[in-house]
Amino acid sequence: MKCGFAKMSTKGTFEPVWPYGTDIYGRFLYLESGKERVLIAAFDLSASYPREAARWRREVARRTGIPEKSVWYHELQIHAAPEFEQMAGKAMDALIDRSVETILELIDRAEECDCYVAECDMGTEFTFNREQYVEELGGVTVWTGMSFDEEGRPYTQNPDIMLLRGYQPKLPVFDQPIYFDNPNDQMAYLFLFKNKEGKTIGTLSRFAAHPDAAVLFEQRFHPNKEHEYHYDFDWPGYLSEDMEKVFGGIGMYINGPCADLSAKKSYDGMDTYEDSAADCRRLASLIGGRMREIFTKNAVKLDVDAAFKTESFEITLPMKEDIPYTYDEIRSIQPQIDEAQRRLDEAIARGEAPAHIKRLIDDRWRIGHINHLIRGEEYSFTEQQLATHEVTVCVTALRFGGYLFVGVPGESLVDITLWLRSRFSGTKTVSVDQVGGYYNYMATPRSMTLGGYTYWSSWVRRDAIPIFKAALAPKLDEFMRD
Repeated sequence: MKCGFAKMSTKGTFEPVWPYGTDIYGRFLYLESGKERVLIAAFDLSASYPREAARWRREVARRTGIPEKSVWYHELQIHAAPEFEQMAGKAMDALIDRSVETILELIDRAEECDCYVAECDMGTEFTFNREQYVEELGGVTVWTGMSFDEEGRPYTQNPDIMLLRGYQPKLPVFDQPIYFDNPNDQMAYLFLFKNKEGKTIGTLSRFAAHPDAAVLFEQRFHPNKEHEYHYDFDWPGYLSEDMEKVFGGIGMYINGPCADLSAKKSYDGMDTYEDSAADCRRLASLIGGRMREIFTKNAVKLDVDAAFKTESFEITLPMKEDIPYTYDEIRSIQPQIDEAQRRLDEAIARGEAPAHIKRLIDDRWRIGHINHLIRGEEYSFTEQQLATHEVTVCVTALRFGGYLFVGVPGESLVDITLWLRSRFSGTKTVSVDQVGGYYNYMATPRSMTLGGYTYWSSWVRRDAIPIFKAALAPKLDEFMRD
């Protein structure tokens, strides 16, 4: 087994609109054994169009010789980073050129390696599920502003942070703490790669939470906050730098499901970029510190000669019925938004039941998100995809050292991780989020019922995730056969 790590600045590939707080990187892990080769790229980006991500994969494969099925394009969903149009067209051309140059040099210096790993059960100390059902109201989502009790359990009694768009329900449930205690992904992993002389080549860490702490100030009242935005690689970037300081080599992070998982970030006092960046460093120190502590006690050496193989699978998913079938319909959607707002305003004025008003809030903001879900003909969904209401997504898979890594599309929910681990219970399975470009939120039937931000922000039909699981399971079963 040979491996190599590389870290590449993305400065100059895109036109910046903010000042830099930190650099924004692409990080690469290359593995090679026999005829099999794999490249995992993790970018400090927010969201790339799937068609542009596919072009990156295709061009990198063509110009490096790594099979396209074995090339991963993973984004960490960094909120303080470029997205969509900023990383399309000429910017993607530049990213491809610089990536290829870096990867070719990386392949040339790949060397024989040993690998050590620690599986880190992080419990609920650093992350929580930000979706919850509130009695007599419905499903809500929180982004920030939570309180934590003496045991670290997240709770709130504040409806203002539940994305209710100004609605103030008067319900007895708010007289007591409302705990956000749905399942999260407790597992983190730390892989340490060394050459045959014992020198660290690089580290690969994996956790699961939304990297959105560098912009905490945007949820606060701050008269000058539009000038506080800085590019920042958020807590995963600081975590990777900490790994480099402790172990040497290059630090790289890959993210698990983040649609419904939030790090236990701060709120009070987070009024500026500097405050927010400090909280990123705090989270990185806590999360990375615990991973290193467990690694020191429990790391084991992997059998790098175990089954090593890669594959990509295509799965076609149905689009939700309320998505328009043409771009002309999307461009004409404003009257529907206005009508949904009118119904909501009248229901509030009449004092209707909070559960009914919450559903009208969901209806209003669901329609209002259509333009965000379908962002234009040039790079977003094609006219054919809208017309057929079907989208084909790509899933990447890697077997390495007794582990199964699965790269899933979009912002997935913790449901995906729990399903993968239970379905492939004899395998150490690691899910990786947002591989292959940004597909928005991949809502489950439960999220469709609850409402809230995941419901607003998903293009998939109610049965899409069950269809996804039914199609993926036999493909992975076959992949796992030696």
